[in-house]
Amino acid sequence: MRQKTILAILVASITFGFSPLTLSASESAVARTDDFRSVSSPNDPCFDGCAPYAAPWYFEAIGAEAAWEITTGTKDVTVAIVDTGVHDQHPDLTGRVRRVPGCGLGPTNSADTSHGTFIAGLIGAIANNSISTTGLDWGAEILDVRVLNGGNGSTHDIAAGIKCAAANNADIISLSFVQKGSQLSPILQAAINEAQAAGSLVVAAAGNDGYERQRFPAAAEGVLSVGALNEALDMASFSTRGNWIDLMAPGDNMLSLGAGSSNAVRRGSGSSFAAPLVAAAASLVKAHFPYFEAVQISSQLVRTARVHTDQGNGTTYRILSIEQALKQPYRSHWQVTKAGQVVALGESKHFGDLANGSSQRDVVAIAANRTGLGYWLARSDGEVSAFGDAANLGDLKEIDLNRPIVDMASTPSGNGYWLVASDGGIFSFGDAQ
Repeated sequence: MRQKTILAILVASITFGFSPLTLSASESAVARTDDFRSVSSPNDPCFDGCAPYAAPWYFEAIGAEAAWEITTGTKDVTVAIVDTGVHDQHPDLTGRVRRVPGCGLGPTNSADTSHGTFIAGLIGAIANNSISTTGLDWGAEILDVRVLNGGNGSTHDIAAGIKCAAANNADIISLSFVQKGSQLSPILQAAINEAQAAGSLVVAAAGNDGYERQRFPAAAEGVLSVGALNEALDMASFSTRGNWIDLMAPGDNMLSLGAGSSNAVRRGSGSSFAAPLVAAAASLVKAHFPYFEAVQISSQLVRTARVHTDQGNGTTYRILSIEQALKQPYRSHWQVTKAGQVVALGESKHFGDLANGSSQRDVVAIAANRTGLGYWLARSDGEVSAFGDAANLGDLKEIDLNRPIVDMASTPSGNGYWLVASDGGIFSFGDAQ
């Protein structure tokens, strides 16, 4: 007999009463009153508010427009929505949604996909098409894996969906449901472990019961757990809480896509809708730092988050800042021996070295590139070797130097470096001047 565990989708039902709003492209086109806009401001009418709904407040709260100046995402990153299914015929999702036969329960009628469609809109509603609203990531592929029927699902189906998402190259897996009970099902734990081993980052909503307690799968080892904030950036009254939660993100009074009429938009609240914002932020980080693995994406989002103290209860927590996650370089530190062996310290990753090389020249220095996911090694004869995602910017190996190279330093941007000789000579490469 199939093991069954009932899971509840994380919606604060009292605020999830949807009122569909249908907008045609022509109606949207005349909804704007401003003549000049930032290049990062989409032309979708609901970005500035569309009656009866005010403009989405959460883009400003997480620094979305500044982030879009850096990257708007890429189709090379895949975000899996393991949920109720997605209404892929919504015009704001056209061409963005992929399904894999046999992965999940398969498509269902659009009325049953309201939860998953809302999540899909937050992650990746198409920008600059003059229709309804926009998602946070304008480029990522959305992998639709339906595992829930309405508000319920089985442990077996959900575990299979998570595994299938990972097997189909999902970089990010978004989960917006909780398991009943205080212990994570071993079947779900095994599925999460398998997804993590495959390289997927699992992001999960913390819950909507308003209590301070752990909920699963969000509290599972290695899962990036997300609680919900209100517009004051205080913890939403419905959000599950506790110091086990990794990040807080907007989740109250959210605006996204409806699964009913063709261009529907709706309002909703719940940690179900905070988690997809973090999932989309993770996909933008992956787009900007393509060499990042799941643990590095998670670390980047958490360490660059804004520390905030709740005005009501004095609780301190971290608020998602996609702007800072893209602007701040990853913290990396290495040491190198004269023989060219690189030792990675702290959060750093080893990308290769010269320990087995045949050169008789000592390695004298190491310098990190812009992303912190690559570095250069310099030999005393001026030869420079690049590792990780560091670019080959040139060296001095073909030049007869008067004095040996004794050091190197990367530029503040991380897009260049200087080589320093023992007689004080300085040689510039990349954007070094």
